[in-house]
Amino acid sequence: MVRAFAFLLVAGLAGCATSAPAPIYRQPSTPSYQPPPSYGPSVYDSAGRAPVHSMLIACNRANGSNIGEVNYDYSLVQYTPYLDTPAGPLLRAPTEGACLSSGFGYRGSLDRGRQHNGVDLANPNGGYIYAAGEGVIAFADYRGGFGNTIEIDHGRGVRTLYAHMAEFDTRLQRGARVYAGQPIGRMGMTGNATGVHLHYEVFVDGLLVDPMHYGRPPVYVSAPAPDIAYLPDEEPIDDDKPSD
Repeated sequence: MVRAFAFLLVAGLAGCATSAPAPIYRQPSTPSYQPPPSYGPSVYDSAGRAPVHSMLIACNRANGSNIGEVNYDYSLVQYTPYLDTPAGPLLRAPTEGACLSSGFGYRGSLDRGRQHNGVDLANPNGGYIYAAGEGVIAFADYRGGFGNTIEIDHGRGVRTLYAHMAEFDTRLQRGARVYAGQPIGRMGMTGNATGVHLHYEVFVDGLLVDPMHYGRPPVYVSAPAPDIAYLPDEEPIDDDKPSD
């Protein structure tokens, strides 16, 4: 009798176990990807958005290459914070703070010169580098003489390139989306570089353009009207006077 009761009890428990619902799988509350400890989870997240520089100073008292026209305080003449592109406005100087050490175009002598396809923004103390505009990461890796490099596709045939970085946010893999002014790395001198700076390039429809001048409104040169007191003394011409 006791054995029979025990058998029925075990059978009943087994039946309850087989009829219980399957456990529900829940996603973990923390993401599967974690940044390396050396970076920390908040280094770039707490860096803030890019400042908008109202002026840009030429390095070395304007003795650099292709700097262009400067004011008495060595600030660039006609500088504007944004350049207009088919993809929208982009920052001309996407750094925490820097001076212009080299401009766009051919530099050096005819026999020993070369084309400089971007601008160099220098700061010996380094600082953050920011996405010039909203876009998608097209490249984030080490690239030969450029060193640590990030390239952003802004759409509509517009791309920007950031080279010689000391480091970049490793979460910015290819395909990652970035917002305008987002901190993406720090200024450095990796690759072929002689000082801490950002080499910055802008592509529009497959062509490299000057980041400091592209999209800038044309400058119309004018002069003040001459003072009548300084006009030369001469008899005015009377077209109605009959000729001899």
